[in-house]
Amino acid sequence: MKEIALIAFDQFTDIDLFLMWDIWGRNTRDWNTRILASRPVIRSAHGLSISVHGALSEANHADAVLFASGRQGIPAALADPDFLPTFRLDPARQHIGSICAGAFILERLGLLSGGRATTHPDARGGLQMLGLEPVDQPLVCQGSIATAGGCLAALYLVGWMVESLFDAEKRRATLLPVLPAGQQVLYEALVDLSVRQGMNGEGALAG
Repeated sequence: MKEIALIAFDQFTDIDLFLMWDIWGRNTRDWNTRILASRPVIRSAHGLSISVHGALSEANHADAVLFASGRQGIPAALADPDFLPTFRLDPARQHIGSICAGAFILERLGLLSGGRATTHPDARGGLQMLGLEPVDQPLVCQGSIATAGGCLAALYLVGWMVESLFDAEKRRATLLPVLPAGQQVLYEALVDLSVRQGMNGEGALAG
């Protein structure tokens, strides 16, 4: 049973967190998914309040850790003096990922030493200012660390993590329930291409 930690905070981007939560939450046999934050109740960018499942420190013992995003939430979280020091993440034993501006948390935690990352298109300039190479593709992986750019790229991020923890067949089975009717084959091919691209460091998708 794998432990999956989704990291959130006030003003998190709704779709980033809830899409990942929904995909992971459909399987309770192979993993246990928990939303973690620095306070018991947090409020989304669109004003939805949710109760979380535990404290941020629980992420240090998880098998996989995924950071949500938020145009206002990320700067506020990084400005909180207690936020970053809580984490003692270890890429040698954990898979760690971010969606959109969550990449800035990974950078501050010293997890993007490979120098390449992706984020929301509007935030690429911020990565450049930090000396990173902003890659124009939905998923960029460096070993056990991955960044995803664009809210719907959460599909690829979760797919990569499931495949990394298990295998490609488990990834396909996990994502299939959320794919559009009549387009499962098309989406599966796109997911597979995006995950391969992210892991192999190839150029951006054509067209």
